[in-house]
Amino acid sequence: MTNVLDTTVLDVRELEPKERHSTIFKTYTELKPGEHFVLVNDHEPRPLLYQFQAEHDGEFDWWPLEQGPEVWRIKVEKRENADPKRTVTEFLQSDHTRLDSLYDSFSKAITEGAWDSAASGFAEFNHGLRRHIRGEEEILFPLFEEKTGMTEAGPTHVMKMEHIDIKETLEKIEAAIRSEETDEAGQSANRLRLTLGDHNMKEENILYPESDSFISEAERVAVVKKIQAL
Repeated sequence: MTNVLDTTVLDVRELEPKERHSTIFKTYTELKPGEHFVLVNDHEPRPLLYQFQAEHDGEFDWWPLEQGPEVWRIKVEKRENADPKRTVTEFLQSDHTRLDSLYDSFSKAITEGAWDSAASGFAEFNHGLRRHIRGEEEILFPLFEEKTGMTEAGPTHVMKMEHIDIKETLEKIEAAIRSEETDEAGQSANRLRLTLGDHNMKEENILYPESDSFISEAERVAVVKKIQAL
């Protein structure tokens, strides 16, 4: 059998089902803090996530890159500062940092006219950002609004309005990359960069810290685990 671990990619699709979990956890155990691998699977690995949450609580990050219908790819990272008492600020800010890196990769490919790389890089970024927004709007924001009573006039309302603009710009970038329109793709990507810079700053400096102050430690941990499972 060929080695299923190629640099940072662990493709378990050819392994017997009974071998998969042990191989995955062995690979994870051998990581040093700050290192990661990309798990490639042929079905939804949510039961695996629940096992990670039970056995390695607060020790790992779980970032889906692709979620079906035929292939699932998950970036599994061993955190440098393992702590089961995670905060909303730490967790979602770390995803901002990850998304910034993905943005840099696909925008560079646009500039270079490397359209295959731009398309694949944007697909990961688009999936990650939309999942990030979904986690905020479906899990964090309702809890924040319940605790504070702030809905139509509060910070979550502002963030939701900005999310609409962000998703519209994502659609423009996707269309421009598909059509290989360098100017439109570059301009839309730059607009998104500026929008996200301001948007993320408001979240990291206002909304996330306020969320941490209004909700309990157990609720913060639950938010993280629920967003991981999206």
